[in-house]
Amino acid sequence: MKYADETMDFDARGISIARVISRLTPAPLINLYVGIIIAISSPIGLGPILEPWSVLLLVVVFMVILPISPIIYEASRGNIDLDVSEQKMRTKFFANAILFYCISFIIFGLLECHIMYTLSGAYIAVTSGVMVATLKTKVSVHGAGVAGPSTALIFIYGIIAAPVVLIWITVIWARTILQQHTLTQSIIGVLIGFVITWITYAILW
Repeated sequence: MKYADETMDFDARGISIARVISRLTPAPLINLYVGIIIAISSPIGLGPILEPWSVLLLVVVFMVILPISPIIYEASRGNIDLDVSEQKMRTKFFANAILFYCISFIIFGLLECHIMYTLSGAYIAVTSGVMVATLKTKVSVHGAGVAGPSTALIFIYGIIAAPVVLIWITVIWARTILQQHTLTQSIIGVLIGFVITWITYAILW
């Protein structure tokens, strides 16, 4: 299994740094980071049923592992790279992720965990937006995957979470340097994540 940038020859500076940034910021890992933050420090609690450990378990299963399991499987067979760099191949993987985000949305709703219910709703909306946009151009999933959850943190925690915007800039730079997206595609990904998440929170929060 390889990432798309591992099959390319580069002569630009900063490739190693860009790769580190890229490896640390795929959407599933961002989902995990944000899930941990919310589970241990939710300002509105986790509802009457769930504990931090049970929230994390649900996050790991339905927001991290299951959404990317088909990608790992296909990459292990050599059918795709881990970035799913072929634009036309992405739709089915987006649909799979949306399915499990919908399941988490239902579960957290039933368990009255409003903070994770809203986050799941945002993941559904953002992934749907990226899936539609990908029909036209190869939108950066890294960009949307970083901007969406971090926008949720800003909405939940306020100005103290604002420095996460710096991560958006580094991801845009990394994905562009690694030639996985144009600058425009990277920026579009970030904008989709930010705008759709903000709208979702304005409705559901």
